Amino acid sequence: MTISKATSFGALTDHFAILETVHDAGTLADIMVLVASSKVRRAQNRADAQDANEDIAASAYSGNSAEEITEVSCTYALKSGTLDLSDLVIGELAVQIMAESLELTTANGGWPQITVTGYLGLETITAPTSYTNQFTLPAISVIGMKQAQVLGFTVTTGRLTGSKIGFNCSMAEQLDGVGEPAAHGVSGGTGEVTADFVRIDDAPAWELAAVLADSGDGAVFMAEVTQDPQADEGQAVWHTASGAASFNLARLAS
Repeated sequence: MTISKATSFGALTDHFAILETVHDAGTLADIMVLVASSKVRRAQNRADAQDANEDIAASAYSGNSAEEITEVSCTYALKSGTLDLSDLVIGELAVQIMAESLELTTANGGWPQITVTGYLGLETITAPTSYTNQFTLPAISVIGMKQAQVLGFTVTTGRLTGSKIGFNCSMAEQLDGVGEPAAHGVSGGTGEVTADFVRIDDAPAWELAAVLADSGDGAVFMAEVTQDPQADEGQAVWHTASGAASFNLARLAS
């Protein structure tokens, strides 16, 4: 018996394949596999003109009339090997390609998942003088195995059950007189890490690693807020807790 598949079955598109060339080691294809992908044309803005009765007399759309800008997302599984996040960046990956966010999650029931979201088809992305449109990520190693992993922190008590670290930057847009994009920019790189624990005897506790702290030279990362693990004490179940911390990202110099 032969089971046939439609041509669209499993036909994923790697919108951020450029990450392979950005990655220092150039080995992403060997240790990661694409497991989800999406592409949606960015919606336009609508402007209405009203008559004396406040009825709509005319309408116009703007913001993506050429239908060139699309919002894209890709999710990768780290299936083997070791990934150093400092080998990756967010921001402008190539002409017209921007990674606005990158999020890595680990859990005690699955392989690490990396989701990248951003845009294709942007206008020229202008960089500040002496800088690029990219933000560096902290040197955190992730192993391609089914395991909850520490991501820029250490666990002093409790058992880790999951973790997540995310990086974001903002896209700025300049419109022309009819509301169409004329230029784009990138700014405001930030990061956040969260950790989930189960309590075994002692209350869970964690500490941020130096890689997420201020180096003193203002060139790397600065932890802003750290929230100690907050308890969730359900009835007749093991108690759990979660902690969070946020930090800034540094823009790469040109």
